[in-house]
Amino acid sequence: MNSLERVRTVLAGGIPDRVPVCLHNFMLAVREAGARMEDYRVNPEVIARVHLQAVEKYKHDCIMVDTDTTMLAEALGAGSRCAPNEPGRIVKPAIGSLDEVDRLKVINPERDGRIPALIEAVRLISKQVGGEIAIRGNADQAAFSLACLVRGIEDFLMEIAEQPDNPRIAQLLEICYQSHLAVHRALAKAGAHLTSLGDSLAGPDVVSPRMFKRFARPYEERLVKDLTADGIFVVIHICGDTSKILDMLAEYEPCGFELDYKTDAGKAKQTAGKRHVLFGNIDPSGVLARGTVEQVREATRNLISVWKPQGRFILTAGCDMPAITPPENIHVLIEMAKECGVYD
Repeated sequence: MNSLERVRTVLAGGIPDRVPVCLHNFMLAVREAGARMEDYRVNPEVIARVHLQAVEKYKHDCIMVDTDTTMLAEALGAGSRCAPNEPGRIVKPAIGSLDEVDRLKVINPERDGRIPALIEAVRLISKQVGGEIAIRGNADQAAFSLACLVRGIEDFLMEIAEQPDNPRIAQLLEICYQSHLAVHRALAKAGAHLTSLGDSLAGPDVVSPRMFKRFARPYEERLVKDLTADGIFVVIHICGDTSKILDMLAEYEPCGFELDYKTDAGKAKQTAGKRHVLFGNIDPSGVLARGTVEQVREATRNLISVWKPQGRFILTAGCDMPAITPPENIHVLIEMAKECGVYD
């Protein structure tokens, strides 16, 4: 199998020749390519070059094309700021109150903000390696987390707690949902073989499982259904320990879950891993960035032993790898997939 065939086999629920590897590595890839983050965030040629150089170096099976977690919020009017060679962060919400929701318009991914650069980068990468290597287009934040950024995290969390039935909340979430869905569809049209998202603020480390069930889960499940109907496989990433909501995630229609390293790997396999593809979940900071080669080897071997059986497993980090990650640690991650990840 080539890399694309290997990944597609897993996504379809089949057994590949070995466990595939997807690198969640845009910050590292930018540094190793000698590019500036300021250029990477807006220039499709730079985005494509950075990821093509990385896949040439590491030979991973799936390229994850990502920029940062502010792209959609910016396109909806939020203000961001970037330290030199660092990803952006939202510093000003797009609206000052729920009463201003009417000012928001659903995003056009071919026109608005920095999104066209991401779409064009996927087109460029697809032209180069789209028949051989899987391309995962990351569509930034899902409806709940995007609404938090657009309204302001603290304010929005207080509003869903104090006035959960306010129709403006549903209106904001719907605008965020439609904007987010449009980006997935544009990425697939540009050549992504699968898409993904972050719902960074939806997990139990930030909101209760009850709040997740009411305000985040419906939009994640709806997204999976809508994209599945379009023939698009989607991967959901929720930061932090998602062990308390794994039973709910397991009820989604088949999709992928990229799980944070904090999530119990054994429980994940027994719940969400029965019908869904698990991505992850090596500790990106404590192990991959700051650990020794032997620590990476042991952590990878242990995870493969738990998640490899019955397939539905793509090896990667539990979140984006820091820019300081040593190349030798990534090489051993991939070596372990080839050594321990072979299926009979």
